[in-house]
Amino acid sequence: MPFTLEINEFLKEGKLKPELISDIGENNVKDLADYLTQKGEGKDDKPISTDQLRKFYDSFLKIYITEQDDDAKKIQLLILKAQVEYAGKRLNIKRFGKFINNRISVLIKTQDFKSSLDAFKMHFESLIGYFPKN
Repeated sequence: MPFTLEINEFLKEGKLKPELISDIGENNVKDLADYLTQKGEGKDDKPISTDQLRKFYDSFLKIYITEQDDDAKKIQLLILKAQVEYAGKRLNIKRFGKFINNRISVLIKTQDFKSSLDAFKMHFESLIGYFPKN
């Protein structure tokens, strides 16, 4: 799948990778937004709507701002991942499901969870910003 990340790829030398929040570089967030809005192969791979994307972002923000320790946040992220998986099957938004699956899997395994969580928040915000209006 295009736009996948590996462990610790939210950060480069301790800083957020520019392509995760901009339209600059290979596999940047603008290209990701365009990819997620394209119709996939077959009827079971629809683009995600702006409303659906914002709903999942709001769910992520609740996890992000909660006053819990890292382990509790990781568990909540895994629950969000399962919710996206379910929605992916029910709403046929499989591309978005693969995207979130990859990002959360990477995020919970990263060595610097707090910094990577901040980086993912900015990445998700940027995705919304570059997302075309439906």
